[in-house]
Amino acid sequence: MESISFKKFFKKNGKAILLLFLLPLLWVGYFMVKNDAPILNGEVVYNQPYKLGFSLDIYPPTKVIYEKSPTIFFIHGGAWITGRKESINNNRFHKAINQLRDEGYTIISPEYTLAEVGKSPFPSCIIDVNDAIVWAKAHAEEYHIDLENLGIWGESAGAHLALMNAIRSSYAFDSTFEATHFNYVVDIYGPTVLEGVYHSEMADSVEHFLEELPDFFKDDFDIALLVFGFDPRLDTARANNLMETYSPLNYLGADAPPILMIHGSADQVVPAQQSILLKQKLDSLSVENELHLLEGVNHAFFGANEEQKNASQDWIAKFIQKQYRKQP
Repeated sequence: MESISFKKFFKKNGKAILLLFLLPLLWVGYFMVKNDAPILNGEVVYNQPYKLGFSLDIYPPTKVIYEKSPTIFFIHGGAWITGRKESINNNRFHKAINQLRDEGYTIISPEYTLAEVGKSPFPSCIIDVNDAIVWAKAHAEEYHIDLENLGIWGESAGAHLALMNAIRSSYAFDSTFEATHFNYVVDIYGPTVLEGVYHSEMADSVEHFLEELPDFFKDDFDIALLVFGFDPRLDTARANNLMETYSPLNYLGADAPPILMIHGSADQVVPAQQSILLKQKLDSLSVENELHLLEGVNHAFFGANEEQKNASQDWIAKFIQKQYRKQP
């Protein structure tokens, strides 16, 4: 049999191989253009380092309305184990982001510590978000940031981190933690009581799935092991302490900023009860809040119809604009 050299093989099949590699890039490009991704609009400052090993992206206003721009910190989701700061460009939020930038707002999207096998992301992920906020405040003049009009918005695990930074009590996660006054929080299906997430329908299903995997695969798929940094089934006291320590509901006070919550009623990852409990606590403290439950919708707006998707983006933009404070 005649042997085929790599050179001959590539010459014969090069176009097909190149197309195979290009297809995902073409799809991403098509998706972004079709959904008018914010990254395609106006100026964007990419990968600005805010501390060693971590960076953030800055999306300045596409129209200059204010001398100092009201600014929103967008915290990506991903169960504390995955996700990217670029997820701000997905089609769940692009309309609200584009509208806000067009009305003079700056959006800042930072990356933060994610879980690794044997190393919990807590409290580093909370501190990272805080460090990004501190960096932005220190560079407010350079980026025309209005320090009197700051908001924070997170999705899923990112909403948890947003809440921990915005309603944090005197609990000392880190001696350098710097409290920031936010005018509002936008909480999109965020966990508020970690114990309720750990024992959710999805978590129980994942645990059952793990039991069927070979031992050498389990660590890579065991979300609980990754998030806790140890096996919570073997050290329940330590696990309960971690969940209590990092549950935003435990830090709510009457001084909490206004909070918008949007949650799918059929969410299997972060049960809708998490937002219902948050609303109940906010109501008891007389803190301004809104809760919108999307009927029949799962996590990440899976199963949402176009009307529900559009309504969610409108709720976000209107809530944020309502909280703007005019300069004296």
